[in-house]
Amino acid sequence: MLGHYARDCPKKRCTSGGPPSTSGGRVGRPMGMDPAPPLLGGMDGSFDVLTPDLHPNPAALGMGGTFGVGGMLARRSGPMGDLAGPVQGALGGAMGPPLGRPPGSLGLEGMPQRSPFPGMGGLGGRGGGGQRGHALPGGGPGGGGHTWISRGGSLATGPVRGEANDYSQHFVDTGLRPQNNLRDVHISDRFEEYPKMRELVIRKDQLVAQRATPPFYLKADLRTLKLSAETLGTRFDVALVDPPWEEYARRAPGLAQMDTWGWAEIQALELENVMDTPSFIFLWCGSAEGLDAGRHCLRKWGFRRCEDICWIKTNVSAERKGALRPDAHSVLQHTKEHCLMGIRGTVRRAHDGHIIHSNVDTDVIVSEEPPAGSTRKPEEIYGIIERFSQGRRRLELFGEDHNIRPGWFTIGRDLSGSNFSPQVYASLFVKPDGMPGISNGSARPMPGAPTLLGTTPEIEELRPRSPPK
Repeated sequence: MLGHYARDCPKKRCTSGGPPSTSGGRVGRPMGMDPAPPLLGGMDGSFDVLTPDLHPNPAALGMGGTFGVGGMLARRSGPMGDLAGPVQGALGGAMGPPLGRPPGSLGLEGMPQRSPFPGMGGLGGRGGGGQRGHALPGGGPGGGGHTWISRGGSLATGPVRGEANDYSQHFVDTGLRPQNNLRDVHISDRFEEYPKMRELVIRKDQLVAQRATPPFYLKADLRTLKLSAETLGTRFDVALVDPPWEEYARRAPGLAQMDTWGWAEIQALELENVMDTPSFIFLWCGSAEGLDAGRHCLRKWGFRRCEDICWIKTNVSAERKGALRPDAHSVLQHTKEHCLMGIRGTVRRAHDGHIIHSNVDTDVIVSEEPPAGSTRKPEEIYGIIERFSQGRRRLELFGEDHNIRPGWFTIGRDLSGSNFSPQVYASLFVKPDGMPGISNGSARPMPGAPTLLGTTPEIEELRPRSPPK
């Protein structure tokens, strides 16, 4: 049977379950599976885990202060003086602070029990090895962890509570980020236990591929290119903007020579002239001052922020995974970036299913950080945009060659060439009778408009819906 252990009970918090003390009050409770397990005595004189604030009192063991059979006493530290006796002296003070209650006020009769501490097996054994002993606080290198006292009396370093899952300490020691241990983060693994969502994603991606325009790209400097519907041949339903923020050059030595843009320059882009109504914008803004500057840009372009997609960067295979990146503008190690999402116009989720399909994806992306010197963003952002927005006219600014993609028109100074023609691009969005299917901001698109992706009965059956109000 389980015994009891002594516990100070200020304000009479312990009202049942323990033996009476010498003063007549109850000071204990059944031990059971307490989150902080007490010292347990084995029948062969060995000990199980000892928590940092409980210590044995050898004077009350009835064996002349030795680790004997039968009973033993666990005490809290307190103002009653040092009662650790010869055990504390023999261990050079490793028993910790003075013990509190006088000897003989309460005994502990406990059977050996499996330790709930990580890394320690049943009956005090470590890792299932069966070795019996107990842990003392303050042990280990530099005073951290516990000192493990084995049955033979030798000292060894043992794990502290939760040490096996201390991902923050693991990052300090190795540079490997805690998010490296997240499971099923790739889109192909994420919905293994949700077959309907998996089927929805597959069907949406197939429809996007079938209805995608050929990839168009234009090598141009956005500082001098005039953004207008006349220049680009049409207005757009969605835009993805990845500016070269000054933050990127500041945090990565390999980008020191990159042509960075200040937030005032980014704000000066005339995106309001090329975006339709309704439309959506996705703006990568880093993890520092861009979070505030990006919101100013959205307001200037006529958008209101509605979502914030967070990219959590892993470093499983990064060459510099053990190196920390100092940044004079931050007090924490930045391992994420944000993509602000803005909306222009009014879209009702319950009624405008031909314009948006909401709640298909989440606002978190977990993927590997690119090598030092690269500002490349995760490919998953394209899938999130394409599955959400039903508009087929997609624009990306500050693109590079790796950003060229079917269904998108990419503009950037670092592109290796151009194939864009405003007339050819506009001709892809005409009605069956040959009339332009472009609203140019004058009217909301109707279901079946050539600028929209469309849907299928299977997708409509699977996709999440908002109930009509």
